[in-house]
Amino acid sequence: MASTCKCEYCGSTILTSDQTCPNCGAANPLFVIDTEKIVTDPQTIEELQEYCAERGMPLARMRFFIGEDFKEPKAFGIYRDNRGDVVVYKNKADGSRAIRYKGKDERHAVNEIYGKLLEECHNRGIYPDGKSSTPYMANRNSYSNTRNSRVRVQGSKSGRNFSLFIILLTIIILAVYLMKGANHPSGYYRYDDTMYYHIGNSWYYYDDTYNDWYGVDNSVTDTIYDGGKDYYYDDGWNSSWGESFYDSNAYESYQESHSSSSDDSYDSYDSWDSGSTDWSSDW
Repeated sequence: MASTCKCEYCGSTILTSDQTCPNCGAANPLFVIDTEKIVTDPQTIEELQEYCAERGMPLARMRFFIGEDFKEPKAFGIYRDNRGDVVVYKNKADGSRAIRYKGKDERHAVNEIYGKLLEECHNRGIYPDGKSSTPYMANRNSYSNTRNSRVRVQGSKSGRNFSLFIILLTIIILAVYLMKGANHPSGYYRYDDTMYYHIGNSWYYYDDTYNDWYGVDNSVTDTIYDGGKDYYYDDGWNSSWGESFYDSNAYESYQESHSSSSDDSYDSYDSWDSGSTDWSSDW
């Protein structure tokens, strides 16, 4: 979610989502290009809509209707009715409707439709969650039809505490890593007469001698970014600076190293055939 900040040149209040100041047109150094997928575990209808949009899912062709009481046959959906209940449904091939869930527990309702969405994707070799080796339905947690049951895990209290400590430590390290990257907007920087480019969590510098871009140790990035007036940010490119980062071998290498099964799968929805779904069952 965008926050407000001050334009360094005219002092106007602007949003961090503004690439340039609407008042004077100056570049906004706090602008962040949203290249990361934010929603990974949707818990509301709106978050599920964001999740699908971020991954370019053609929901109408997939026959999933998020936030809509769709009436026609062959459809999965979730919506809020006029009483405030969240309804998860499946319209079968014969036009009849099977209600999967109806109630106030939005998180459970979203988890039901989200699980079905991933199941349908996985059945077609598409993995928006990046879990190509483990079926999602086999790993669902307390929000299942038997969510009131509990499995007793044998082991000492110290062993459980140690496991929780490791998990918490991992989460903290990951959060710090992501926050550090988020504090550095993608774009071009000049510091100490050297041009840098930041993308994702990677930094590159431009070598004037070889007219090419090379990776740089992230240990220098705080110095670059905290250089005050000695740096500037711009996602555009001036030909007088040399070769654009996006035309370089470094960018091609970056794309190859950051590609994954989940990223590649986003282009696979073009071949989606809803005819392979079992429309006769209740779910």
